[in-house]
Amino acid sequence: MKKTCIECKQELPETSFHRSADGRMHPKCKTCRSSYERKRRKKKKDSRLDAIEQDAVDVFCKAARLGGSTIPHSAELIEVLLEYFGGVRGFGNVFMKQYYDSPPGGAHRTKMLETLVRLVNANTAMGGAKKPLSVWTEDELEEELRQRLMETAITLKALPVSRAVEVLSETAPAEDPGPS
Repeated sequence: MKKTCIECKQELPETSFHRSADGRMHPKCKTCRSSYERKRRKKKKDSRLDAIEQDAVDVFCKAARLGGSTIPHSAELIEVLLEYFGGVRGFGNVFMKQYYDSPPGGAHRTKMLETLVRLVNANTAMGGAKKPLSVWTEDELEEELRQRLMETAITLKALPVSRAVEVLSETAPAEDPGPS
């Protein structure tokens, strides 16, 4: 027996149609039904992603509208975005997948590499290349604290620059002459 699909209008054998539990045949052939289901799933996924995106924008706008210390810091924003990718490793995986999915030598790969270089340069310029505080020695911590206090004093004009230089030279750690 043959049956006509209501979607593609082709006359196909009954084996090309799904049967329901009660024995009736679906009006669309397996190919058309599969295509329809694929589109429906994609549409559902897109609507969920749109909802997530809208929620994120709403939260950001609400926080920014309040002003003051409630404006999200860029580090917080990046942290939350990375959570959606599964953390730093997840983001790296997505980045590499996009890189390898792009044609070799193409503009997309080049732009990705340029973006990565800019990101590393910006991170280094902001002190991201420094070692974590947890592995600093006492001397390094004291020196950093002293340096920052001086910079703050100069910025607030609580200490003239000439006096700051004197204080820095007085409190600088003495050079170790080494083994005698």
